[in-house]
This record gives sequence, C-alpha cells and structure tokens, in this order.
Amino acid sequence: MDKATLKREASKWRDWYYKGQRSWSAAHHSSIYGSIVCSVVAGALLQVKGMDAGYAAVLTSIAAALSSAAAAGGFQRKWRSNRLSRSRVDGLLIDLEADDADLPKLARQLKAIIAEHDREVVRDEGNGSTPEAAPATAPTAATPPGDKAAAPAP
Repeated sequence: MDKATLKREASKWRDWYYKGQRSWSAAHHSSIYGSIVCSVVAGALLQVKGMDAGYAAVLTSIAAALSSAAAAGGFQRKWRSNRLSRSRVDGLLIDLEADDADLPKLARQLKAIIAEHDREVVRDEGNGSTPEAAPATAPTAATPPGDKAAAPAP
C-alpha cells in the first residue's frame, strides 16, 4: 500500500470515527441530561398545589426511559470508543507525514486501531470481556466507511 492510499484510508476511518463520536455524544448527553431535567421538573410539579400528578408521572416515565436507553445502548462506551479511535487515527496520520514513514507498520497500526475499536464497542461492561474477541491484527469483519458494503456501527 502506498502512502497516498494509506492516508486516504486512514482519513476515511478518521472521518467515520469523528461522525460516530459526535452522534454518540449527542445520544449520551441528551439522554443523561434529558433524564435529569425530566426528573427535576417532575419533582417541581409535585410541589405545585392543584397540579395533576399525571404530568409528573409522565415525566418520571420519560426520565426512566432515557436512563434505561442510555445504559442499555451503551451510549457512553460508544462515544468514548469513537473519540479514542479518532484520536489514534489522528496520531497515525501525523506519523504518516514523516519522510521516513514505515508504511507497513502504519498499515498494521491502522488495522489494530480498527480491531481495538470493535472490541471497545462490543465490550461487556459487567466483566470487561468481549464476545469472541478477534486478534488485533484481524479486522477483516470491518468494512471501511464509504464502501458499498455495510459499514460497521460507528
């Protein structure tokens, strides 16, 4: 793989991770802070005399649903994984600019970043394990962004 091809490939993955970082950040922070706001407003509504408690019940249900979705969806884990992977690819792109860049080494490093990202996304938070974790040198299941085939979840 030549330098231009590796740079193009790394840039595609960097853009993919950046998009995922922003999307999962929005999902994570919206669900967490949305839950807090709903809970606070529900508590305030219960303090207002003559206010129907049904509104507070609905807001409390929304808060619970947002919290559950954030936890079950692993929004924080996916946000952090995309952020870290984007940063790793940024470092690789900087290394690639060197005149004496070791292209095979950097290509292996990109593969390792992709595989590590996949492991971080599917990691079971309860015990830190990954289901059928692939070795760091075999990201063959991942399809680079922009390809016609299905791309991995950011």
